[in-house]
Amino acid sequence: MIPVFDALSRHARQRPDATAFRDADRRISWAGLADAVGHAAAGFAAGPRRVGLHLTGLDYVIGDLAATLAGCRVVPVPGFFSTGQIAHLLADSGASLIERLPHGDAALPLSYAGGADRVIYTSGTTGRPKGVVLGDRQLNAQTRALAAAIGAVPGDRYLSVLPQAQLLEQICGIFVPVLTGAETIIAAEGPACLFSGDGTALARLADACRPTVTVLAPRQLTLWVAALRQGARAPDSLRYIAVGGAPVAPALLAEARSLGLPVAEGYGLSEASSVVAMTPAGGTGMVALDGTDLWIEDGEIVVDGPAVMAGYLGHAPHSGPWRTGDLGRLSDGRLTVLGRRDGMILRASGRNIAPEWVEAAALADPAIPAAALILTGDDRLVLVLAATASPDMVALAARLADLPDYARPEALIFADPRQAGLIRPSGTADRQVAARMAQAPGAQLIPLPAQPVPA
Repeated sequence: MIPVFDALSRHARQRPDATAFRDADRRISWAGLADAVGHAAAGFAAGPRRVGLHLTGLDYVIGDLAATLAGCRVVPVPGFFSTGQIAHLLADSGASLIERLPHGDAALPLSYAGGADRVIYTSGTTGRPKGVVLGDRQLNAQTRALAAAIGAVPGDRYLSVLPQAQLLEQICGIFVPVLTGAETIIAAEGPACLFSGDGTALARLADACRPTVTVLAPRQLTLWVAALRQGARAPDSLRYIAVGGAPVAPALLAEARSLGLPVAEGYGLSEASSVVAMTPAGGTGMVALDGTDLWIEDGEIVVDGPAVMAGYLGHAPHSGPWRTGDLGRLSDGRLTVLGRRDGMILRASGRNIAPEWVEAAALADPAIPAAALILTGDDRLVLVLAATASPDMVALAARLADLPDYARPEALIFADPRQAGLIRPSGTADRQVAARMAQAPGAQLIPLPAQPVPA
């Protein structure tokens, strides 16, 4: 992290009054940020050495940089974690919950001595978070590689719309902009639309602030595209939008690009400091980031390089390659992700199906925040849809029709998103709960609408 703090110090000297970060309520210059970070770092240095950051907006930016400068163990607290998950996070890491920035009388100089680390908790498939430990080696490598991948320059205006407790947003929304001297706009409308199911405010803000770069979750892309369909404008200032975290339906990507959103796909995991491969600006197919080695072993994606984690908190340190648990293939250096190894569905015909890609076809509809593909005992595929409104059935049927016959669901079940346990705190569907719903006596299965035969 030394390059980040060196850059912050340089910007404060050379461009003291230029805007560094802003949110809906305030802006902070490079000189102001350097001063705020130094004073908060002094406060952190006098307090607990392990801090659970439960902050938002500019306070999160200041707190993350300050706690790192003070040499603390930084534990971001995800806003979507349940009360039980937060309690586990704090107990497991030994962190003290920080909900207000500390302030020291004498600011610490921006001379980072190294040694800070952070623990990123992932909810996983069981809902019990695991702590991924990342230090200077991992964060330096990932920050440099992502800056290169998106072609980051000082003239960029980054739109920060992911929750700040997500590692990807810490790197893309804080470290890369500080490293390059770009302005960052923190938009509460981004996380908010994940809960409201309406991307209108996000689209309106993007049009007003004219960003050049942003990173989206697939759900945010779905909602932004829906707003564009209804007449919102895509800012022509955008040059790169990365979307990742889950598969995205090819039809949604194509529509987004046709509506003016220059979308590129990304793949990664916390154990490799968030991003492993991305589609280059103006290119096609995902390629490994600089410094990352990537190969396929027994069908599974394996990664190695300086961004691979130091290990899980409380477990033996990790070194060497990391088996991701994701299936994939490489063709001419381009990566295709096929799905989770432990999530594959095996039909009686012997065909394997990655449910994520079928679910992605449903998640392209803004009325469907979560979906789960289920194989019933009689070898029928059923798609369980948590719907907040009536989806566009014609468009849904068209996207599902693009799937191979053996992967196409035979029936749909519409479920109330409030159904207990159906949607995890992370926003994904629990397939075990969905399976019980699909196979319950009296379950209302709706046949998939047939596609019209072209004339």
